[in-house]
Amino acid sequence: MKEAIARGEYLPGAHLVEAQLTAKYGASRATVREVLRRLLADDLVEHLPYRGVQVRRLSMADVVELYMVREPIEALAARLAAKAPKAAQRPLRGLQREAAGAVRARDHIRFARSNASLHRAIAAAAGNRSLLAVLGRLNAPLIGFQFASVDGALDIARAHAEHQAVLDAIFARDPVAAEAAMRRHLRATRDLILRAMSI
Repeated sequence: MKEAIARGEYLPGAHLVEAQLTAKYGASRATVREVLRRLLADDLVEHLPYRGVQVRRLSMADVVELYMVREPIEALAARLAAKAPKAAQRPLRGLQREAAGAVRARDHIRFARSNASLHRAIAAAAGNRSLLAVLGRLNAPLIGFQFASVDGALDIARAHAEHQAVLDAIFARDPVAAEAAMRRHLRATRDLILRAMSI
């Protein structure tokens, strides 16, 4: 379920009905309830009186808080990825090619998926399991939110160019430039999301 939310299968505000989830996943009601409890603990869903459980909607304050924490951690991931062995960096090239195809096709949903994969792969290339786990928890609500807000809001060509700047620095083995490029990218994305939310 957590991965399904992160992939955008359940958008913010989507109701999660126990009976439907048990049928879809072939799980018992007890298992589904336990999964929903874990999602509540991870702040991915919220329980609303008389409305049940739904995927959490982020407020502007939520976005600001998440990016405040996300920026230094992802900047560190980029810095560490620039120092990583070339074999650890190799998957990044394929993911960036995949994103380029989404940009050419103007496919916002496909780009959002490749964006999430690329950010995870940079963190994985950093070679720090704790960092990867923290980012997974931080990014899950943002990724689901981006699926709901990308259409028309996210300039995917701009985001792709910013990713390329991060990757160029990583492949050049320049940790300072990789960190700076990641910070610029995250600040620009945060500002774009906040502008879209204020409309």
